[in-house]
Amino acid sequence: MTSRILAVLLALTAPPAAAQPVGSMVASDLSRDGRVERFALIDGGDGAVDLRIENTGFGNGVIYAEDIAWIGGIGQRPELGIAPNGSVRVTSMNDAIGRSRWELTLTIAYRDGSYTLAGVTYRWRDTIELADNGVCDVNLLTGKGVLQRNGGPIRSFRTAMSARPATGWNLDTPLPPECGIPN
Repeated sequence: MTSRILAVLLALTAPPAAAQPVGSMVASDLSRDGRVERFALIDGGDGAVDLRIENTGFGNGVIYAEDIAWIGGIGQRPELGIAPNGSVRVTSMNDAIGRSRWELTLTIAYRDGSYTLAGVTYRWRDTIELADNGVCDVNLLTGKGVLQRNGGPIRSFRTAMSARPATGWNLDTPLPPECGIPN
């Protein structure tokens, strides 16, 4: 391989030069191949974070899901977590500024040879109109979801939005329309 091709390949798989880790790294063997993948959020300084997945066994062993979550100041820092089943959760939020508070959790699983966005959970509340709140939780693997608004009854629904590679979600991706949240 020529040095020029190698330089292009390295540039395509590398984070931005100003990239800084956000929060703690988490680890889980999502692919169940005996190799524990490491997950980290990387802040490129542009208001979004990338999800870096290391030790994947693909190519150079690193995958980037660019602009997967929003980042702000204190009370607005994204977080990583592990679900009881070993899936990885990426949570972004605004719990500090303005009256509209929200939390978006993306659940990542390993399906069909890909790190897959398997679920989306969106919670919101208004700090002035306390009755304005809700949660929309969607399993993108099954297409089933639930919506609860303002403490009312839980409504089940089906969505046409389907699971996709984690690299196929970014800040501009709309929530499932059944959630009724303006994007």
